[in-house]
Amino acid sequence: MSDKKEIKNLNNVSKVDFLKREQVQADEFLDKEEVHAILSTNFGRISDQWFKFSTTWNYNAYQTFMDMDKYLILIYLVQKSFRHYADILIIHSEEQFYTKEEFEIEKINLIEISQDLNIAKETVRRKINELSKEQIITRDNKKILLKPLTFIHQRPKHSIKAIATFLATCSKYLATQDWFGNKVEANNIETFIRANFTLVWRFFFRFKIPFLIRQRKFHGDLETFIVAGTIFANHIQRLRDKLKNNPLILKTKEADLGKTNYLKWARFIITSKESVTGINASSISEITGIPRATVIRKLRVTEKKGLLHKDKQQLYTIGRNYKPKLRDLERVFMENQMDLCRFVATFFELYRNSILKQNLK
Repeated sequence: MSDKKEIKNLNNVSKVDFLKREQVQADEFLDKEEVHAILSTNFGRISDQWFKFSTTWNYNAYQTFMDMDKYLILIYLVQKSFRHYADILIIHSEEQFYTKEEFEIEKINLIEISQDLNIAKETVRRKINELSKEQIITRDNKKILLKPLTFIHQRPKHSIKAIATFLATCSKYLATQDWFGNKVEANNIETFIRANFTLVWRFFFRFKIPFLIRQRKFHGDLETFIVAGTIFANHIQRLRDKLKNNPLILKTKEADLGKTNYLKWARFIITSKESVTGINASSISEITGIPRATVIRKLRVTEKKGLLHKDKQQLYTIGRNYKPKLRDLERVFMENQMDLCRFVATFFELYRNSILKQNLK
């Protein structure tokens, strides 16, 4: 790693030695299983904010290149820099991180990227070549150099505020438990993320990249996932408006970790025979930023699989033939839910860390 190629400015960089911090009592750390139980049990109540964040993130991600595979490869490479800073116990704020001049990733090859992202090697090669031609990265044998355009394209200008709102909603339900403490306001969360950006966003990508890989595998490509996800979000919101009294909250055994409630919620959404107003291709295009012609093409493929239903008004809702895919979809839902809850627990564990809060002063 070449230090002179790493960043422009190292002033005011926070260095945290986690190994030498004072020993703390076990009850000062969050139990990820308890966080999972609370959030999974109440996911029907927090899903609005989650889908709002997801919609914002998907829109901005797609607008970067109009190519989600290319963007997935880009954030995979950027994540390498986050991991590097964590390994050397350095935390950059958002502003500090995006003053980078270059960042060098050593000993990385196309096979590694292909295997980690579950994308065909030839596709990875083509996307890497496109990134090189666009001067976003530079390849040098087994090294990849992230150029200034990398950081311009990847900077989450709107996503930080959106995820702060989601995390604040999570804290509202976690605060019902004595072990969590008081709920946390969104503006405080946003400030904390921006001050400890490389650390927090490392854990965010540790959740988000596997999430995208699973969705890509299930739907065939990420653009199809974004289109289908928009229909899911609309369907869920319409269903909630129609059934304002949530019928899905059950008493479960402590060891269940909210799984019964979460799966019951998911199955109800997927298999409900309640009639709701769907969403048309033009609205999906506007929400996602994906061209209408591409949206229509993705809709046709997904509709043929029975995963979506189109009515006489050309409005799309969740399909009525999900049963053959229900088990696979439930597995994807549960794996994503578990990873999301781990990220939330990790974030609030970081937030409660008094050493990290020094960055806010």
